[in-house]
Amino acid sequence: MSSFSQLNFFQKLASKEPVVIEAFGSSNTQRRLPGMTWFDYIELGFKAVYGGGCGTFINAGIGGDTSKMLLDRFDRDVAPFHPDAVIITVGGNDSVPSRNISCQQFRENLLELHSRVTKLGGQVIFQTYYACILEQLESEMAERMLGHMQMIRDVAAETGSPLQDHYTRWHRLQQHCPKIYQMLMTDAMHVNPEGNSILGLDLLRSFNVEMPKHFADTFKTGFFGQQLLDLLEENSKIPTA
Repeated sequence: MSSFSQLNFFQKLASKEPVVIEAFGSSNTQRRLPGMTWFDYIELGFKAVYGGGCGTFINAGIGGDTSKMLLDRFDRDVAPFHPDAVIITVGGNDSVPSRNISCQQFRENLLELHSRVTKLGGQVIFQTYYACILEQLESEMAERMLGHMQMIRDVAAETGSPLQDHYTRWHRLQQHCPKIYQMLMTDAMHVNPEGNSILGLDLLRSFNVEMPKHFADTFKTGFFGQQLLDLLEENSKIPTA
């Protein structure tokens, strides 16, 4: 998995300076269900390790947003806060055929988002979605979805940005443990609180931030799911005869 521990804001944390970390995206970022979102795990983990005053954590997710809509509200929802890091999660709504957003336009929007965050002095962390239930989507949307997830990987590589590739890990789960996968989803496009737990714990591990052991019972479903994803990843590396 990726390691984000070299991001610039860790130097501020080491100097006891508060940081601003923002999640910018659509419904899978927005607080829309009871329970914790993946971004809540980020805030809780950092404050457990670095102290309650370590920073401000801003959830700027709005359901239904496309990458263009993120750009349209950037000056309202991101620029005033000068975040040290912005976790961008977008692409599902861009995949809806009626939105008429090409893969090339999606790429340009991601690059523009990266440019704007960088000009503010921050750094972008791109992340893919978890694996969605493509067979429940219309075929054109499913095809666009896969293309957009790959474009996120490509833009992260092009800009030298950290990437959290949830999709690759979750696709293995979807293939090999479909019943468990279904237990983590609310519908074809969204995870439930247990799914959010796995996403959040995976991100914390990429940040090299370890949840205190006394949280283990509370998050045991998430820890179990994360370990299962790890086992599937390890098995995928074993050469077949």
